[in-house]
Amino acid sequence: MQEQKVSPKVIWSIVATAILGFSGILTETSMNVTFPELIQQFHQPMGTVQWLTTAYLLVVALMMLTSAHFNSILSKRWTYLIGWIAFVAGDVIAMVAPNFWLLLFGRLIMAVGTGFALPLVFNIIFTSVPMSQLGKFMGFGTLIISLAPALGPVYGGVVAYTLGWRAIFMIILPVALISLLIGWFNLDTEKPKGTNKFALGQFLLIGVSLTSALLALGQLESGKITVAIISLFVIAIVTMIAFIVVAKKSQHQLIDLTIFRSKALVMALLIYATSQAINLAVNFALPQYTQLTLGTTTMVAGFILMPGSLLGSAVAPIYGSMYDRNGANKPLAWGTIAFLVVMIVFSFMAPNIMTIGLTVVYALFTLARNLTFSVSMTAGVAEVKPQQSGDVNAVFNTMQQFIGAVGTTVAALFIQTTGTTKAAIASQTATGFGHLIVFSTVIVAISLIWLVVFMKTKTAK
Repeated sequence: MQEQKVSPKVIWSIVATAILGFSGILTETSMNVTFPELIQQFHQPMGTVQWLTTAYLLVVALMMLTSAHFNSILSKRWTYLIGWIAFVAGDVIAMVAPNFWLLLFGRLIMAVGTGFALPLVFNIIFTSVPMSQLGKFMGFGTLIISLAPALGPVYGGVVAYTLGWRAIFMIILPVALISLLIGWFNLDTEKPKGTNKFALGQFLLIGVSLTSALLALGQLESGKITVAIISLFVIAIVTMIAFIVVAKKSQHQLIDLTIFRSKALVMALLIYATSQAINLAVNFALPQYTQLTLGTTTMVAGFILMPGSLLGSAVAPIYGSMYDRNGANKPLAWGTIAFLVVMIVFSFMAPNIMTIGLTVVYALFTLARNLTFSVSMTAGVAEVKPQQSGDVNAVFNTMQQFIGAVGTTVAALFIQTTGTTKAAIASQTATGFGHLIVFSTVIVAISLIWLVVFMKTKTAK
């Protein structure tokens, strides 16, 4: 049977939105290697500077929660334009920021733009690509976006080393302009017939919940369980419960909560979240370890991550095709087991691993992790009705960013230092990095439970 063709306009629309999403993730991953420099320049501790990543991911997550609503009332072109304007405005603010707090503000505005762009990529795929080619085009979109974490550390390291960190934001502007030119001529201008009202109350409740949870995790750096930490966790739990109660009673839901009736979808989401949290934690901690413990430059720190990240990007379409041919079970099983084996090896090497070892292990880490990550979202979408794909898209993308923020925060807690000499800082960073990898290995082992339950309860192929 001949495959149904996907129009060039759809393909170019995917490219345009993916490039904007790529730009957002590129600046996020490139900034990680500049943190030791920013700590010195702005005289802020690691716990504060890491919010350039954590707060960015939090805002992206919150904006993604609104994607189902905006996709129902705005044309794809207008959704894209709002994201593009926010991204460029934030980029300019970050580029000229005279202090840390204005830099953080610019990053948050950029996050709004990224939060519009990323769900739009997959919304176009889910609504315009036949189910028989869904895995392939999910892999295609993921390929473009996943080039960002592949190039980000190298881009950030080389640019910061040669031109200074502000050039990271300057150089990305032409890329955003190319995205605009492609998107303007190809994105659909038809306005959907939806008239959904925005569930502002639900948005505020879940926003307070997620923010409180991250603030509570961040305050654990004190090493003590304080009244403030307990209070923040209580607020996070209470507001999440309130969100669920309000959403169930409302005619206009921010997210269709009925999708969570599918146990297989929930398990796929947990597999997805586990792989993302560990990925962001390692991507955050590894450049700090290489610079503070091994004494490398930002440029070398970036190059250590590059081979693995490029390999991970290159195999994304292959992994998508594996899903199209074999369904979800085999790719998820192979990926999860391989991921666990790599993490066990990594945990034995981590406290004393050197640059070559890091490069090789990180490449294996990315190849294994990306198989579970790329397949789990497609597998989750397959478990619900087609009209619910937008809600699933929003949930998975929101989880990707929020759990990434959690992973970054946890990594910062593990590698925080109290030493005042280079030797003490190097030793404490190495110890914390080793503990982080062991902790991550345990989490991957737990994800085997999610895999078994998924395989027993899934209904799709």
